[in-house]
Order: sequence, then C-alpha cells, then structure tokens
Amino acid sequence: MNSQCIVVILCLLAYQAYAVPAETKYLDASEFEKCPEDTNAAGDCIAKIINTLLPRLRHGDPELNIPAYDPFLIDKLSFQYSSGAVNGRISVRNVKLYGIVGIKIQKIDVKRNNNKIQLRIYSHQPKINILGDYKADMHVNQLQLKPKGKFNLTLFDVQSTVNTEGEIYTKDDGKRFLRLTDIEANPKIGDMIIKANGIFPDPELDEIALNVANNYWRDIYGIILPETRKSWVPLLLRLINQALLKVPIDEFTSRSD
Repeated sequence: MNSQCIVVILCLLAYQAYAVPAETKYLDASEFEKCPEDTNAAGDCIAKIINTLLPRLRHGDPELNIPAYDPFLIDKLSFQYSSGAVNGRISVRNVKLYGIVGIKIQKIDVKRNNNKIQLRIYSHQPKINILGDYKADMHVNQLQLKPKGKFNLTLFDVQSTVNTEGEIYTKDDGKRFLRLTDIEANPKIGDMIIKANGIFPDPELDEIALNVANNYWRDIYGIILPETRKSWVPLLLRLINQALLKVPIDEFTSRSD
C-alpha cells in the first residue's frame, strides 16, 4: 500500500476547499491513473494530477461545495510581531489573493513510516497579488504608530518549498484519511512591489515609508515570515485538514496492506 501517493494531492486541495461541510460525498478520482508504489515515480504521478486539478477547480465545484479559489478570500487574520525595537499587532481584513491558479508543481519528495507521512513539495508561481485592508498598533522604541488603510502586494517569481508532516487515520466507516500535524513553508521571492496608504497622516511621509519598504523588502520579509509563523500555521493546518476530509486515500491508490 502506497498511501504517500495521495498525500500531496490532498494538501494542494486546501487551496480550493477551505470550507468543507459535513457530508459523505468525496472527490472522485476514477478518471486518474493510480499512482505507482515506487516513491520516485509516485512524485511525478502526483505532480501531474495536481497540475491538472488546480486550473480545473479554479471556479469551484458546487456538487462538492468547493468554492472558487482564485481569488482566495480571507475574511480576517491577525499577526503578533516582535523583533528588536519593533513590536505590535497587525490585522488584515477583506483579503483577496490572486495567482494560485498559476502554481506549477515541479518536484515532490515523499517519505512514509507506517502511518506517519512526510513530504516536500517544490512549486513555482510567476506572480501573486494580495490586496485588502489593514490596521496595526506598533511600537518602535518609544514611538507608537497606529496605521490603518489599504495594502496591495505583488510578488514575482515565487519559488516555494513546503514541508509537511501528517498521519493516516481510519474513520468508523472504514475509509482512511490524512491529517496534517505540522507544516513549514519557505517561499523565495524574486521581486516584490509594496503599495499602501494610511501609514502616516501625511501622504508625503507615506511615500517615503513605501520607498524604504520597497528598497528593503527582502530584509523585512526575512524577519516577518518566521516571526508570524505561530499565527499563520494553525490557520493553514485547519484549512488543509478541512479539505482532506473530502478525499479518502484509497480512492487514489490500491491498498495492499
């Protein structure tokens, strides 16, 4: 039995199925060729299936209650930030993320030890656009800032490496599913353009701040990503595990144990 063959497919479905109601209908895998048991060949097989599913499900699937995923909508999300002389809280609302449909899976490494699963996914996106509303309560040394406004981020040439850990479990009906327990993402960005307003009351100071941010975005990004991990990892795990409820593992691979 090669349960790891389906793991990557399940994880990527989280991009489409971030709200899964309680029902018994599952994703139909009958049109896809079963992935082989050899892990090296399995990676190529899984990548092919994912690259087929992503554009097809862009507008959702009403029968499975899968909503459209590009743009991907986030109602609200908050981050606690603390690094050196800067600390505070940043909240975003009404966020729209465009570009998921452009993801291409390049390579997949899978490992399995009994019911424990580890996988590494390499992917590329030519462009991601993220926009929405923000507000913050920040302290920089003795200075308190409370910016509020709109933001628009454009990321180019995004090369991502996603590492996950999970476990396979069996429901009362005998169907087996995957549950992720940890995830680590390490996107490498070729370039970024930052636009925002409301940083300072004076528009000229806004412009100065944006110039600094666009010149030093690599340093800012390198600090913010790990600092905010404790905020976005639980959300990502919840969304992915909701999606995994729609996909019984044995629909994608023959069980031999």
